Amino acid sequence: MLRRLAAWSAILCMVTAAPARALVIDRCTVVAVQMMDTVDSTDARPGDFFRFETVNAVTNGAAVVIPARTMGEGMVAVASPAGRNARPGTLVLEPRYLILPNGNHLDVVLNHNTESLVESGRNDSLPGYLGAIPLFGVGAAIGVFNYFRKGKDIVVPRGTMFSVFPSDDPLVEHCQEHPSY
Repeated sequence: MLRRLAAWSAILCMVTAAPARALVIDRCTVVAVQMMDTVDSTDARPGDFFRFETVNAVTNGAAVVIPARTMGEGMVAVASPAGRNARPGTLVLEPRYLILPNGNHLDVVLNHNTESLVESGRNDSLPGYLGAIPLFGVGAAIGVFNYFRKGKDIVVPRGTMFSVFPSDDPLVEHCQEHPSY
């Protein structure tokens, strides 16, 4: 009986001492996510958290690395309501991390790529996803996370889609396709 207990203890020690399988995913993998909360510049405050979730599973070969509907959290970095004299509301949101099934946090960085947004950015309504939107007559790309409309508050509704990169490594900068001016 004592030998059996010792054997099980040894097996338990080997299993718990084994290194955890590392998360293998390229830092430039684009992960589609959607807002789970509505954030409004009228009542949002810097430091407030918001939730988002992955739209699809992210795989590495046949292995699912990030399951579909993996929850994530972000933080309101800047927020102020619209004011007098057509002063627009301001809202800057920062996605922070995904919460993996094992409870670990995977840091993320907002994908600022703008190529696919040119078509929907020609009007002044919020598109179905977040990113940089060139506004007709403004002459500059303005990110939806920094989106404004003259004299109006900003509302980023639940279900709004955007994308992130699964790393907060500074090398993610090279994944961004910065437009040439």
